[in-house]
Amino acid sequence: MTLREKILKTFVVTIREVNAHGGPERFFKDYPVGGLYFGEDQIFYDANGREAGMYTTRERLAECRQASKSPLLVCADGVHFPGQTVPDAVRSLGASTNPKDAYEVGKVIGMQMNDCDVDWVLQPIVDMYFDKNHAMPLMATCDSPEKTARIYREVVRGIQDQGVCATVKHFPGLGTNLINMHFAPSDNRLSFDDWMASYGYIYKEMEAAGALSVMTTHASLKSYAPESENGYYPTATFSKKLTTELLKEIIGFSGAVVSDALIMGGMATGDLMEETVQAFRAGADLLLWPPVEAAERIEELLLCGDIPMARLEDALARIERMEDHRKKALENKAFSAPDPAEVDRIMSRTTEHGICLLRNRLSLLPLSKESGKRVLIVDASEEGDGVGAGYLRDELALRGMTAEVKRDIYDVPSRVCWQADIDRLQAQYDWVIFHLDAHYMATWSVPLMLVWASHLFQKSKKIIVNYGSPYFAGDYFPEDPTYIEMNASPSKESARLLAERLFGEASFVGESLIQ
Repeated sequence: MTLREKILKTFVVTIREVNAHGGPERFFKDYPVGGLYFGEDQIFYDANGREAGMYTTRERLAECRQASKSPLLVCADGVHFPGQTVPDAVRSLGASTNPKDAYEVGKVIGMQMNDCDVDWVLQPIVDMYFDKNHAMPLMATCDSPEKTARIYREVVRGIQDQGVCATVKHFPGLGTNLINMHFAPSDNRLSFDDWMASYGYIYKEMEAAGALSVMTTHASLKSYAPESENGYYPTATFSKKLTTELLKEIIGFSGAVVSDALIMGGMATGDLMEETVQAFRAGADLLLWPPVEAAERIEELLLCGDIPMARLEDALARIERMEDHRKKALENKAFSAPDPAEVDRIMSRTTEHGICLLRNRLSLLPLSKESGKRVLIVDASEEGDGVGAGYLRDELALRGMTAEVKRDIYDVPSRVCWQADIDRLQAQYDWVIFHLDAHYMATWSVPLMLVWASHLFQKSKKIIVNYGSPYFAGDYFPEDPTYIEMNASPSKESARLLAERLFGEASFVGESLIQ
């Protein structure tokens, strides 16, 4: 390979970049990149600029692979990928006490990526809850480093046993503040000793588990690297001290380091060329969404010695580990075909193991069918569409209950808000279930009167069920004696599992995500 071709092996581009340079055949001839990011709603265009088909077709991926001069690492985020059902299991894994769940969730990720002809998935996320107002709490599993490491050792193993390369992220760790790195540079605010005992510990464990890749993100760790480098923010994206010294040398991570997207608000200064150069200089082995023209600039700096040639050789060696892993898997057919029935069983079992009875102080649960038949379900979800609550209503109806879903605070016959309305409803129902799907502590948005109502109903007949953030229990419902953390998304399946536990047909086995 020429020096330029070696440099381009570190580039992971989008379909947009392929389209912008004449389509697959012309693009890969001019820019023999090493990686292709396959995301949602991306469309291929042919050489004449005509739409050639949606990205989900395996034929289009095959076209890119055929056009590429060398094996192409195709990656996907896995969060919104078609057919990808795994993200809903994240909180369930944190609450599950069954270690087998983590491996099988990883297996499902690997199977689904193989089914989509994807070599490398940008999962799993090993961030933790340190600030409950963190902008992306659904990305976290719990607030325990030990549990996080224990879970994701198995997830990584499950993914990579299917021949797919796993990526743990987001180094140096999100979750210590509410800044979203998609919008602005974030930071990890832990002292360095605390960081080493938490995120440092986790990333060492991910290395021990054999994770083939780590993603650095647009977040600083000022307790270790407080100064900017070459005029750039001290985020891991641009920091040699964080990426090379801390991650590769002190932590000892031997896999490939991939940057987070090089177009995010957390790092975009307006000069994508120089940002790409700085990310490579800092130690990124794979550059996610760079302008391909930056290869020439990196080549210049390598040739003049401004960037040592060893930086490129290190990147290529780490990428080769990923390529070898995938090559062996394909040669040996070392992966399972995705069986939809098996995926459903794994996901259902993981959800089941994550349901937590946080409080049952009045021994209200399990409910007795002899004690009552009438159930009011208050839809206190942010969406307010009644869909999730409707799943539960249907499950209760199967058990002979008369269940109604109410939410409208303006339609007098249906409203659940003022004390007068609650006095009227108290006598009509035997049990009241407040059905929440509340995620973001800092931006929770539901009608105030629905929350007021939740506090005014009699505790002896009231059950709070939340599918979202575990922090709502302590902050917004501290006095409620009967509280269930679902740690899953509302669905027909989670409603079935909930109903079974409400009536004692199955046991609660999950534990709270908050240590």
